Amino acid sequence: MAKQTFKEKLKTIGPAAIITSAFIGPGTITTTTLAGANYGYQLLWAVLFSIIALMVLMEMSARIGIIAGKDVIHAAEELSPDNKNWGIFVKALVLFAVFITCFGFQSGNEIGASLGLGDALGISNSISALIVGAIVMVTVLMGTTKLLEKIMLSFVSAMGLIFVITMILVKPNISELLKGLFIPSMPKGAIVTAMALIGTSLIAINLVLHSIISKEKWNKPEELVEARFDIKVNVIIGGLITLSMLTTSAALLFKTGTEITSPLVFATQLEPVLGEWARFVGSLGIFAAGLSSAIAIPFILKTILASIFKWPKGIDDNRAKIMGTIVVIFGTALAVADIKPTQIIIFAQASSGFFLPFFAALIVIVSNSKKIMGKYTNTFLQNVLGIIAVVVTLTIGLIGLYGTVSNLLS
Repeated sequence: MAKQTFKEKLKTIGPAAIITSAFIGPGTITTTTLAGANYGYQLLWAVLFSIIALMVLMEMSARIGIIAGKDVIHAAEELSPDNKNWGIFVKALVLFAVFITCFGFQSGNEIGASLGLGDALGISNSISALIVGAIVMVTVLMGTTKLLEKIMLSFVSAMGLIFVITMILVKPNISELLKGLFIPSMPKGAIVTAMALIGTSLIAINLVLHSIISKEKWNKPEELVEARFDIKVNVIIGGLITLSMLTTSAALLFKTGTEITSPLVFATQLEPVLGEWARFVGSLGIFAAGLSSAIAIPFILKTILASIFKWPKGIDDNRAKIMGTIVVIFGTALAVADIKPTQIIIFAQASSGFFLPFFAALIVIVSNSKKIMGKYTNTFLQNVLGIIAVVVTLTIGLIGLYGTVSNLLS
């Protein structure tokens, strides 16, 4: 296979772009704004960790799909093919995580998109929620997902560029920024926010999705180069957007007493760049980010369910469309009810962070199986990074669980 030029590699970008469009939504905006306003630069390390861990685990996930020709779920079953209970456990774990994560994120995405659209156009939240729900429903039933994803991803990318520029213009404290980025710390009361920061980009079910869509796009070992390039480009872009949002929030909102009750708070951070247009553009950006993510979630749900149950028509199967419809209706109903999104978003991301170590461990184990992967098992460095990802996410998850139980019992 002839060595590809950078321009040729860009044309192969695909699966990882879906993952990026899924996690850059109102959840990312709200969580980074919350983290910056409450803890300054101190939780930047969580974003850096999630970026590195995401690239490592996505590479393993894509490699499993390409080399084994199976998604992570069915490849994991091969670890103990004669033990039916093992296969049932794996599928049950995935299904449990998929339903909790998808319904939680869909609610946050639709509520966020509705708030952004309503604020930008000056219409009520209930009307904007119905508009958002209708657009997302069309993509579920009519199969126009790819076109809308590209349009929304363009909006999100533009917002990301604005945030990078804003971050530079607000002149963050560089020493504090570097300290927060490279010296991990856990301020009092920050554990759930740290989990949410990791969960906002390092989403457990996205790792399963990535193995499914990677095996559909690539099927030759030589194409691993394209898959890795795809991951690096898209994850770095998504990570840079996330880092920029948190840094800007830390520079402008830390110790100001600002209460983060909605992703709309982030629009005020655009004023150094956009002045009086900040609120309109910011609200439109929240709408675009929320809509792109709201479109992605039903796609994720349909894709994973179709893979687990081996529905012959895949995501075009009527059962897949019904499940996609249900999650959209659920999200639209909560958006129409005008429920505050912050707690839903934090819950969804913390839940994703809780499931993450189990999925990460499963991926590391499968990608080390010579029976499944042949000579394409993990390198020593990949194993070290993968194990660190598992240990860190498990530790944070257990601490978060302990804190939650303690609060309930107190």
